[in-house]
Amino acid sequence: MIKPAVLLSSLFYVICLTISTPGLADPVMQQATLDGQLRSWRLYMPSSSSAKPLPLVFNFHGTGSSPENISALNQLEQLAGQEHFIVVAPQAEFSYEPGGRKTWNVEQLESPYDDVAFIRALIEHLISQYPIDLTRIYATGFSGGARMSSLLACELATTFAAIAPIAGVRFADNCKPASAMPVLTYHGKKDPVNHYVHQPDSPRYWHAGVEDAIHDWVNHNQCHSVSEENLQAGITKLTWSQCQDDVQVVFYRSAEGGHTWPDSPKAELLAKYGLGKTDNIAMTQFIWTFFRQYQRQSSAQ
Repeated sequence: MIKPAVLLSSLFYVICLTISTPGLADPVMQQATLDGQLRSWRLYMPSSSSAKPLPLVFNFHGTGSSPENISALNQLEQLAGQEHFIVVAPQAEFSYEPGGRKTWNVEQLESPYDDVAFIRALIEHLISQYPIDLTRIYATGFSGGARMSSLLACELATTFAAIAPIAGVRFADNCKPASAMPVLTYHGKKDPVNHYVHQPDSPRYWHAGVEDAIHDWVNHNQCHSVSEENLQAGITKLTWSQCQDDVQVVFYRSAEGGHTWPDSPKAELLAKYGLGKTDNIAMTQFIWTFFRQYQRQSSAQ
């Protein structure tokens, strides 16, 4: 019998195949051999006459998806054009079984694809080609991409200035970040794929509930205060502050939200395939507002 979470995850894969980004001419697909593997990514560079180094935001797609799809889902490139930052959306190549859906090797299983090494090498490649502010490198992502951005906060904490995992925040058992990490996340309590509370039929990569992961980030950052704000019916913003190095942990908790990106233009399509309600809050803008508060004092590793 197919587990409900597996079935819905497969439906999400079908949705990913139908998403496109009409009218966006500027982003380009690039590829290079990095860490011994031919890898590819989508790059958006805002038009600007200034040679001033720009922030870099990684935009990680979910399992079975693609750089094009995550770009359509969260509209981050459109915001980057207005706010003048670079967006890179890498393509995953790892799969759990031969011919399986491509995802990120977040569990760091034995594989030709070491995605932490890939991202480290990709950063080095990009900074050799483009004017990038090494103190302002960030990561966001959806679902499997949220898990990947969570992993990078563990493994490359002196490189990334902040993360924003959406519908998939994690804090691995072996996570030992080298510094405090600003974290913004969102999760719906009715997410049918990455369950808010861990269940027996949760996906194999989903080892614990959402609040467990957030609790671990709060503890790691040594936060001492929490505030609660009701944004609208069913949506609460929790902010942990008075943390090490003045970072914050921000959690947008939705009572009705599903496995979606808030305010996505693909909301109706996601609902059609059983992934639940998409909340009407400007999550992509919230993420950038959060990111731009933070920068690293050290260069990328």
